Amino acid sequence: MVFRICEDVGTTKRRRMTPRRALKIWEMHKGICVLCHEPIDGAREDWFIEHLIALENGGSDEDKSGNLGPAHLWHKAAKDAVDHSAGAQAKRRKRHHIGIRQRKGPPIPGSKDSPWKRRMDGTLERRSK
Repeated sequence: MVFRICEDVGTTKRRRMTPRRALKIWEMHKGICVLCHEPIDGAREDWFIEHLIALENGGSDEDKSGNLGPAHLWHKAAKDAVDHSAGAQAKRRKRHHIGIRQRKGPPIPGSKDSPWKRRMDGTLERRSK
């Protein structure tokens, strides 16, 4: 049996966002927010470059892919929460699909999974199988 160690589960490597690259993406979208489709006043409003499909969900980081565009900063928290939730769910499904189980801690003493049974007087007794 051969095991391969992966660096990450289905993510794309992020390239550095230089000012020149950000300007190029801004000009491609003519300063329109890719999330709400409203114009961004670049001098007065805070904005950033957004991945429409997050890298952790398999989105592209190429400038001309259509996955990058300017967005208002106030969209960031809500969009990131949705993206991280979807990425975590996809990773859980992938682990389940390939048979990786979550490691459980030791059983709670006195529970049915424990090798010990707690009697009503508080003493412990070895559970018979």
